Amino acid sequence: MNQMELDGFDSSPVENLDTSTQTPSLMKSSQFNTIDTFLPTFKYSKNLSSTLSGNLTPDVISLPKKLDPGRSIEPYWKFSKFLFITYLGMYTSREFAKNFGSSWDTALDMEEFLNHNFWDTLTDVTLIYFLGRLNHRRGIDCLNYIIPMFFGACIWELIGKSPELSKNLSNLDAWTTTTYVVFLTFIGFLVVVLCLHGYKMNRDGLLPGRTFEIVLIMGLTLGPLIGNPEFHLHHWTWAWLGALVFNLRYWWSFGMQGFMLGMYVNGIGIWGRDPVLSG
Repeated sequence: MNQMELDGFDSSPVENLDTSTQTPSLMKSSQFNTIDTFLPTFKYSKNLSSTLSGNLTPDVISLPKKLDPGRSIEPYWKFSKFLFITYLGMYTSREFAKNFGSSWDTALDMEEFLNHNFWDTLTDVTLIYFLGRLNHRRGIDCLNYIIPMFFGACIWELIGKSPELSKNLSNLDAWTTTTYVVFLTFIGFLVVVLCLHGYKMNRDGLLPGRTFEIVLIMGLTLGPLIGNPEFHLHHWTWAWLGALVFNLRYWWSFGMQGFMLGMYVNGIGIWGRDPVLSG
């Protein structure tokens, strides 16, 4: 098992090259693919890398001979794990809000969700899985994905409990200095991450194709709606878009996608999948 497999990422031609034949730029690029590259050099770093990137449950499962379909069920099993973790995140986000005094949509019960939200959210998360390239990775049941997802789900609860942070974007007069500092810090962080993605896409030769893909997704989903006076960009919406964009093979992109998925499940679980044209 090579280091890329240990860290839970698919190999690519760059990583499979012998280092003696790599150019310095390729060698430098490949260093960004493993978690332990950014850890201090000590004897436990590889164990920590394996712990963060290893799956909690195996992607490959063995079935009894009578149930063996004769072909690999790994893709279906990985997708099933993804759906389970995603919908579990929606449920736990709602239960957390109900039990810890956060705001939540009291009219959204299980029957309401199944009747009005389930198929739309299933479409959303299926697009995240495939356009987010999760079908080319190991399963998301690893700490490198689940921990950022947890923080993504929790951050909105923390915002909701703070009077200085729970401000509406359309009412800037009510913003305080703290509101501006936190908001600009968060936006700055997103800009840095987006620039890093652009830099790595350019180095990997993916920039034209991925840029076209992002513009197409934005154009199809938001383009026809932006001029509408009832347009409202719920946090589930832009978190969903972020989960589609952060789809590179590097561990930090993988974690950032988990963070965005966490914000998405928080919005859906607590408020439901409110339409973008909701005023």
